[in-house]
Amino acid sequence: MISSAPSKVILFGEHAVVYGEPAIAVALNLRTTVMVERASDYSVNGYPLNDRYHRYIKNAITLLWDGDPLKITTASAVPSASGMGSSASITVATVAALLGLKGEAYEKNVALNSFEVEYFTQGSGSPIDTSTVTHGKGILVSNRMMDNFLWSVEKNKTRWYIHHLEVPPLKLVVGFSGVKGHTPEMVRKVRRFYEWSTFARDIIKEIGKITMMAIEPLENEDYVRIGELMDRNNRLLTILGVSHPLLKKMIEAARKHSYGAKITGAGGGGCMIALTDEQDEVARAIEEVGGKAYKVKISQKGYEIQS
Repeated sequence: MISSAPSKVILFGEHAVVYGEPAIAVALNLRTTVMVERASDYSVNGYPLNDRYHRYIKNAITLLWDGDPLKITTASAVPSASGMGSSASITVATVAALLGLKGEAYEKNVALNSFEVEYFTQGSGSPIDTSTVTHGKGILVSNRMMDNFLWSVEKNKTRWYIHHLEVPPLKLVVGFSGVKGHTPEMVRKVRRFYEWSTFARDIIKEIGKITMMAIEPLENEDYVRIGELMDRNNRLLTILGVSHPLLKKMIEAARKHSYGAKITGAGGGGCMIALTDEQDEVARAIEEVGGKAYKVKISQKGYEIQS
């Protein structure tokens, strides 16, 4: 069984989504492929299945598979710990392959089980990454049911409603700092601030408001307004303490040729994104300050079962 899944970036709402605030994410055309075959022993890319190096794969097997051992082969174009959803991409591709072997790989089932695997592995988080990677295109996560509803997820008394969101063919450049972010650590850092400070709670709510304000300009292809809101979102994320010196440099460099630019994902390293009509110029500016640039497209495809 061969399956694949895209990567993703969060356009608006990272960290706030953990607390039930809305967020918007889009799938990207960088993909991960997973092939599973029945075997005498468990292995991943020729090595024994290992809890340290193959946590998401191992936990997917633990939660979803009770059959024969499997030989697993993976290939990915998604940089690890970058903010582009590498863990969600490998998780969804693995879950889709395992469910495919059982004849149960329909979209909602893949999405819900992938979230359970990622949450089990990280100990926290929201379903935004796994839902985006499963569905493809764009999604809106909110705390209430709206138009284009897909499914809902509940964890620890927080319920997220997942919706399809129409997004234009955005021209994005992702700048990877080369500094691997650690999502659980960043989530815990923000939680400490959130629980200690009413100011932090106000920031989280403001990020949620910005997300909802972005829906109309996205539908209307108002790139100037989208960029303005990205910049506002980034300032709030910086106040939450999830930026990094190189991320700041890349964002400032990219803004000269962009509608807007911001951190994407958990932060503390990882990636930033820029919305632009000048992808080559933005990519060059990012790499001049020490980042690695990816000119990306929105993926219309979520997970795929290839055989």
